[in-house]
Amino acid sequence: MEKTLIRQNPQWNGKTFENLCQRNIMDNLLKKKNMRHVQILTGVRRCGKSTVFKLLINDLMQSDVDGKSILVLNLDDPQFIPFWDDSSKLFGVIENAERLTGVKVKYLFLDEVQHLSNWEVFVKSTYDSEVFTKIYITGSNSQLLQNRFSALLSGRYFENEVRPFSVTEIFRSQGISTLLDCYSQIPKVLRIMDNILAFGCFPEIVLGTVDDDIKQELLKSYFESIVQKDCIVYNNIRDTPLFYRLVSYLMQNMGSRFSIPAIGKALNSNDNTVSTYINYLCDSYICVDMRNFSYSLKETTRSQHKCYFIDNGLVAANVFRYSPQSGSALENLTYNELKNKGFENISFDNSKTECDFIAYKNGEAYGFQVCYELNDMNLKRELAGFNVEKLTLKKKTLLTYNQKATYDNIEALPLWEWALSE
Repeated sequence: MEKTLIRQNPQWNGKTFENLCQRNIMDNLLKKKNMRHVQILTGVRRCGKSTVFKLLINDLMQSDVDGKSILVLNLDDPQFIPFWDDSSKLFGVIENAERLTGVKVKYLFLDEVQHLSNWEVFVKSTYDSEVFTKIYITGSNSQLLQNRFSALLSGRYFENEVRPFSVTEIFRSQGISTLLDCYSQIPKVLRIMDNILAFGCFPEIVLGTVDDDIKQELLKSYFESIVQKDCIVYNNIRDTPLFYRLVSYLMQNMGSRFSIPAIGKALNSNDNTVSTYINYLCDSYICVDMRNFSYSLKETTRSQHKCYFIDNGLVAANVFRYSPQSGSALENLTYNELKNKGFENISFDNSKTECDFIAYKNGEAYGFQVCYELNDMNLKRELAGFNVEKLTLKKKTLLTYNQKATYDNIEALPLWEWALSE
């Protein structure tokens, strides 16, 4: 255990972490760093939660906090398997760390805490007794705070989702920060967009220098890790072939409308199983089940679904027919950018004209259509999609790969320009 603690805590030697990309979420986290509330970071595996930990540790050390008073425990490490069934065993680990460093732990970082049984009991106990100055936690399942112990932490925590890189973060990592930079380097911008559509936004994929075939292998390993650990094992799924068939079906039909009964029939299963399995996928952050827009919240009026995935690269590496130069690929990226830019209550209009996305910000509705390449054949259809019955849209935006125009009150512009705009 001593070797594991030393390996997981390089900050004990007094050095900060180097060569890290700044993340947009840091502004929000640093505003709350002096509050005692437990900070919980959730998100899909490999999205950069551990890097956010390192950025937070760097900030602490730059504020003259002793690195030896910071303890990081990655509970995904096999060395911690004997501790998973009893959270109270962590007290012994903490005492061991303090014995090694000779310094009391003030800042505790628990990585992948979902492995730890009744972790909320441990956190509440240490929070109430003020054992630590601040506790940071990560988890790869959105049900982290849904069990019977969750109420123990009520009012004592902040929860924020860490996502793969946004378009703006990727551009910034490539030395492009403004629209002036973009329009001065259009060929480079389009190459970056091609890579995003083909290989996605996971930090290791974006920042790595490996060949494309190795990126594909990495993305396949990400997929297997998420599906196995955060879906199948975490939820004790027995019919794994059915689960994989469902994931494959959703990926192949990304962005297309479907109903639960139709999928159940196609997979020779039933509505309840399909619905439960989709929920498991959403809980692991690998995808989202988007419902059709309705003024009524009744289930009967919101029976249509669309599935979008957390990352284009995950889909590309696991679907034979995936095309980066397609509307569905650009549409999937658009959904994730809407989330990255703070839009909420995202749905789609399932009328004959169909608006791809209806999204809310500050209580007002915005409409978005997505078209990889506008032409005389599809322009009229795309513009008609903004005619959402009985709904006033504050702004109508038609997002493309690299076309720009204005049609009355509808603005068409490249996704990369919209992403970098305020």
